[in-house]
Amino acid sequence: MFAPPRNLRDELLDLDQAPFEEVKDSLNDVRRVNRYLSGYKVLLHHMRPFLESQPEGVPLTVLDVATGSADQPIELVRMARRMKRPIRVVALDVNAKMLRYAREETRRYPEIRFVQGDAKHMPFADGAFDVVINNLALHHFSEENAVILLGQFTRLARKGVVVNDLHRSYVAWVSIYILTRLLTNNRLTRYDAPVSVMNAFTPEEIAGLARKAGWRDFKVYRHFPYRIALVETKRA
Repeated sequence: MFAPPRNLRDELLDLDQAPFEEVKDSLNDVRRVNRYLSGYKVLLHHMRPFLESQPEGVPLTVLDVATGSADQPIELVRMARRMKRPIRVVALDVNAKMLRYAREETRRYPEIRFVQGDAKHMPFADGAFDVVINNLALHHFSEENAVILLGQFTRLARKGVVVNDLHRSYVAWVSIYILTRLLTNNRLTRYDAPVSVMNAFTPEEIAGLARKAGWRDFKVYRHFPYRIALVETKRA
């Protein structure tokens, strides 16, 4: 289906100028959207095979890049617990307000620890993690920087990479615009959600970025409603 041209604009949360309480309220809105519009289901669907194939008793090591409020790794840890599979997650973000909120939300999840840092210059050795994940964040970057990030992800991952993001479309933009007006009064959410959709890549574009980053064994999956998963599964 025909997609509107990409229009990369800063989101208000990225500008880091809002008070902490307003940021916290907006992050809670993001959690609600992820819960009801498949934001978590996409990640969990593609992470399940990595957990299932992990040797019994050996923790799966995961890096979550640009973790935000850490809502995605929380859901991942919950699934791992249900599957009775050990897991260790390092959650990285550059934003101190995000990490402050994320630490509050993960007190019951010792499997998650945090690192503050720049996603383009991550302080980890090659192959430091089994899997690298990136959730609803790649669209925040220019094409050039997205390629850099994808190169970083595959460098750090021994087994694979899961990128979970939005799919740019007119229908998705109209839907999220209406939904945010109905469900929240938070100005950050009302501005950022439609902008996120217009910042997002199409499935064809995200595949092109992966190829530019040197990915080989990868697939792009479309998920309802207007979600994309870019998954690299490395051969043993």
